[in-house]
Amino acid sequence: MEKTLKKYLPDSSFIEDFCWAGTFGETKDGLPYIGMHPKYPGSYFLLGFGGNGITFSVMGMEMIIEIMEGRPGILSHFFRFGR
Repeated sequence: MEKTLKKYLPDSSFIEDFCWAGTFGETKDGLPYIGMHPKYPGSYFLLGFGGNGITFSVMGMEMIIEIMEGRPGILSHFFRFGR
């Protein structure tokens, strides 16, 4: 941030009080993990990543409902842990 501000306002003097940053996690294949993890029976995970987190969260919510109702959809295979 400091570097960018100096680029546009080179003659300005300022003190940076704080800085915010967002951290994104990614899987090797870029897809989120959605479903149950073998180490945590009875727990469901919806771990969306990056800029598509909102999209994956809505899709994942629907997938988890299907899994909980005992009717996992075909997509659950692609988002499973250990893929």
